[in-house]
Amino acid sequence: MRRANHERMEAMVASYQSSGLTQREFCLQENIKLPTFSYWHRKVYAKTESMTSGFTEVTAPVHYAGLEVVFPNGVIIRGIQDFAIIHQLIKW
Repeated sequence: MRRANHERMEAMVASYQSSGLTQREFCLQENIKLPTFSYWHRKVYAKTESMTSGFTEVTAPVHYAGLEVVFPNGVIIRGIQDFAIIHQLIKW
């Protein structure tokens, strides 16, 4: 019985995610209590999150021109490679 309920709630969470509705709207439509659904949503989401590595691959562009600082008066300083210089410019 517990496994069947778990599978039913996982299917309901999947249905919610594709519905485009808020949790409140979905629960009203499906006649389920919001706290019950929220519990299962967190539980299913935590399960899917733990299955991913938690890392995202980031690649740098081929040509790195540094950073730029844009001041409120319109002055732009480009090509800054050192974060200490950016810090000094921002405090200036």
